[in-house]
Amino acid sequence: MNDSSAFYAIIQCRKCERRLNKPLELKCGHLICRDCLETILRNHRTTAECPTCKEVLGDYQIENYTYLSTKHNVSRLILSFSDVNLCETCKQFTTVEECPQCSKDQCDSCAEKHAETHRQPEKHSIENAVHFSDEEKRILESIEKSLTKNEYEDFVHTAKVYLNYAISKSNGINSSIGIAESKLITEEKSILPIKPIPYDWSKHEKFDADDILNSKPERVKQLLRLNFTPRPYQIRMIRAGLKKQNSLVCLQTGAGKTFVAGMVAKFFHILSLQNISNSSRTSSNSGRRFKAVFLVPIKALVDQQYSAFQKVFIDEPDSILKTIENQVGERFESFYQNFDIFFFTVQKFANFVEAKHADLAKFDLIMIDECHHCYDNHPVNSMMRQYHRLKSSGYTVPQIIALTASVGTNKKNAFDHLVHLCANLDCFDICAIKKGVEQEELQNSTNTPLADTIITVPKEENDPIVRLLQDDVMKSIAHRLALDISAMTNEKLENFLVIAYTNACKTNDRDGIIGCDYLRKLNRFLLFYNDLPLEQCMERLEEVLQDCSPSNPTAFQAFCQKKLNELHAHVAKQISLNAPPKLKLQKLVEVLISLHAPNCRGLVLVRTKFHTVALEKFLNEHPQMRKRQISVGHLTGQGSADDLCLPGTQQATVLNEFRKGTKSLLVATDVAQEGLDVAECSYVVRYEFVSNEIGTVQSRGRARAAQSKCFLLTEAQSLNSQRERDNRQREDEMKAAIDEWYKRGILEFRILVEKKQTEIIEELCKNDTQSPITPDNKSQNNQATAREIRCRFCDKYLCNGSSLRYQGTTVICKDPAFEQLVNLPKSPGAKFVCPNPTCQRELGGVILLSRNDPAYALQITALKFIANQSKEPCLYKKWSQYQGYIKPL
Repeated sequence: MNDSSAFYAIIQCRKCERRLNKPLELKCGHLICRDCLETILRNHRTTAECPTCKEVLGDYQIENYTYLSTKHNVSRLILSFSDVNLCETCKQFTTVEECPQCSKDQCDSCAEKHAETHRQPEKHSIENAVHFSDEEKRILESIEKSLTKNEYEDFVHTAKVYLNYAISKSNGINSSIGIAESKLITEEKSILPIKPIPYDWSKHEKFDADDILNSKPERVKQLLRLNFTPRPYQIRMIRAGLKKQNSLVCLQTGAGKTFVAGMVAKFFHILSLQNISNSSRTSSNSGRRFKAVFLVPIKALVDQQYSAFQKVFIDEPDSILKTIENQVGERFESFYQNFDIFFFTVQKFANFVEAKHADLAKFDLIMIDECHHCYDNHPVNSMMRQYHRLKSSGYTVPQIIALTASVGTNKKNAFDHLVHLCANLDCFDICAIKKGVEQEELQNSTNTPLADTIITVPKEENDPIVRLLQDDVMKSIAHRLALDISAMTNEKLENFLVIAYTNACKTNDRDGIIGCDYLRKLNRFLLFYNDLPLEQCMERLEEVLQDCSPSNPTAFQAFCQKKLNELHAHVAKQISLNAPPKLKLQKLVEVLISLHAPNCRGLVLVRTKFHTVALEKFLNEHPQMRKRQISVGHLTGQGSADDLCLPGTQQATVLNEFRKGTKSLLVATDVAQEGLDVAECSYVVRYEFVSNEIGTVQSRGRARAAQSKCFLLTEAQSLNSQRERDNRQREDEMKAAIDEWYKRGILEFRILVEKKQTEIIEELCKNDTQSPITPDNKSQNNQATAREIRCRFCDKYLCNGSSLRYQGTTVICKDPAFEQLVNLPKSPGAKFVCPNPTCQRELGGVILLSRNDPAYALQITALKFIANQSKEPCLYKKWSQYQGYIKPL
């Protein structure tokens, strides 16, 4: 191969054999055209593989693949060799020129021969056309001319599957098809179904909002073409929405809030299609299709609510509905043109709006799930502030439908909070179940728990591990730091240590940083040990303290390690005694055994991710649980496995196992308490877990099976016991606030909400006089970068602020001096640590920009920043809080 051919091969797609067009990088490092990858994912979904190395792709969402950077060497080669492509005649990849008559690329050798074909068309032979009729072969002959060999074979394979599937649907599998092909059809017919004929809405019965509201459920199902029969109270709930009025829908978990929003969206979607059809027949302005967005608080709910809407949009849902949960960015505009209803996390949508990727004014309807979060600095309230800015400036704003099972009180007067929440959401109408007929109807159509009981166990006193930790290990470390922690509870000590740790970082007090870090981790051990088995708590403590063992420790670090070794020895002795589990754990097992019946499902809600992992192991190993064959799984939010989170696919697997009964008991964090659709549970046990009044209501909503029960298991006279009683009082206040809304009426309520909105607008105007700094406008504000970036734990200099770069939402350091200083690893996923031998705390991890181009993502909680004009260092929890300018990569 000559030098030119070698360069040409680099820019050739191995799928279509043509020049790379909009190249995407696969996880194996090979490149492919975007359209080619889309074809592979669509036609070979179960066996999609890289056309170069045959490595299985695994990921079937094309949005998850990254476009090649314009600065990449291959991108530059593509620009340099702009006249290189596949010759459509000889199929050689070489320099070509476009035919002026048919626009097909031809090399110098074939140009004249090709020109002759326009005067006397050449017949092409057909290969691989077995099992096709003569007429089908003639069609394929005409198609073969414009395809490469690989493309043609792929087309024939797909055509076989479609045609044979159609035959098998009506007559059974054709006898002329071989056994291997019969198996292929059986496997692929669900992957490649015949595309249904689009429903013609122009011929659908015309109707308006009153027709829906005055019809019986069966008739509404027919008019809106639903996959379910709506309940009468759901039809009443859509009244305000169909009248284009903003509304807050307050319905208990399992009562069908999502379907209420879906029916409103479906109504306007149908009207927009019918209007477009009518306009096209009269040659008037055809308008545009209805556009809406559905916002959820957590990533796990995106697919769940998308699936719910598929029951509403039964006609071509894949061309109407679109989930947006990956780095779409600037490509969202193309999605906006091709789809109608989008499903976002509220944080991502707020980011899109801020970055100008999405425009609030271009949407007709915004549906907000779990809308009780709309206050203070929650992302949904940030998005609604932008909505209020647009509205106050005279712009058209979308209709709002807000959904919740509980409006909350925010620890304020319940009715005042309801006014404030509705002011934030711009809602004057509240759709809730009325007492009487509607309440009876709801009770008949949904299951509510028979009881919600508080079970208390006595507090265990004089535990030898607790005494050793509090009176010796922790007290000794605190004494060396001149801190008095003797009279503090675990909760107060945590808050105290956070402040002391921050002050130590700012003043470069190395011993203070080390000591506070040890004390915080030991205090968390005590909090875990109060609820969980000793052995697992000790394993967790050893894991989190691995970062605190440098190769060359300071004298104070050596002292802390010595005290920790004393604890290790005492714990090992205690474990060897085979003492019975804590009373609280024994009570939990007793409750679960008494509640668990064959084929039922149970849910244990806990406070932290570590609780889920530790309890899952304890319960699966417990003899009584094993005897009853109760299989336990755990469920946490999505994220990094290093942080005890579950990846999205693993979370879905756990939920499916729970629905099928493979796992009949789940130990979960509050991700299962709010919104996530777990299987109907016969019982819910909150194990030392009490959040707020909303959490109390929503945890009860997880128990949806008939005759279900709920429990709170906590220590007698504990803080959790008191919190739960306060929550139940606030729950009554929430109900009273809804009753007060009915009593006052919508006109009086509107006056109160508008008064509160005036205050909100005034506050926004006041704050907007100082333009907020974002990644897009920091340079315009001339905000200076940090002069120095140092290790938060030892004050070691690492780099300066000008070395920071944005790679998407990740911040990396691009500085050869930093790479040399830290001696960075090259393998993706590897961690790198502080170069100070007495520190060696983790600073971040390695990511790949391309196949052989590693980058170093910095962990902001391990850094402190020295600004040009400030002597005191700044500490941040998130990169979004950093005020310096960061260049994009």
